Amino acid sequence: MFSYVFMKILEMRPKSYDERMDRISGGRIGVIKEAVACEVPEGGHVLEIGCGTGELGTLIIERGCTVEGFDLSPSMVRAAKERIKTDNLGSKFSVRQIGIEAMDGFADESFDSVVSMLVFSELNDDERRFTLKHAARILRTGGNIVVADELVPRRPAHRLIHNLSRLVLVALTYLVSGKSTHPIDDLAGEIRGAGFTVEKEVRSHGDSFAIVVGRKQEGMGPS
Repeated sequence: MFSYVFMKILEMRPKSYDERMDRISGGRIGVIKEAVACEVPEGGHVLEIGCGTGELGTLIIERGCTVEGFDLSPSMVRAAKERIKTDNLGSKFSVRQIGIEAMDGFADESFDSVVSMLVFSELNDDERRFTLKHAARILRTGGNIVVADELVPRRPAHRLIHNLSRLVLVALTYLVSGKSTHPIDDLAGEIRGAGFTVEKEVRSHGDSFAIVVGRKQEGMGPS
């Protein structure tokens, strides 16, 4: 999944972002979005952290859900709003230009699901803890969190290959965009540490990517 460091460059052209990401990833990004959407229960109220152009949000809406999304990038939010207008999704999909620090403004137990794709690897340790804390707070009992992101492979040999493969791409991305991503050591462990019950962890792509699903149990308060 090291090719996804290019997403910081592709964000500069939001109208072609989804198409280019899918092409660079060899179609894998579209498959992953479908898999993430399938983990969201039908008919719920969903918060998407880092909604990008809104492609994942529209897949979730196809499951009968309503979606609130936010993204820090103004160009991505504009692209998402254009998609919402074009697809006539205004009653089901709303987006805002905010960052994760604004999550403390969402009401307690106001969502059935929280989803995030390729965002946690952009955050530092404190930011991820903050995000998970508020995800636990705003989810209703029984609600789930679905996070898909880059991981540090567990086996030393896989880790070495992964790091070497990413090295040049990370440097190039940083030079062009001033940004990069950082694979997470133990995503499932962090979600579990926030108080969620981890129900699923599906690793793929040489152990360098995972979709992790956590559940908020009865009596679980904010972490």
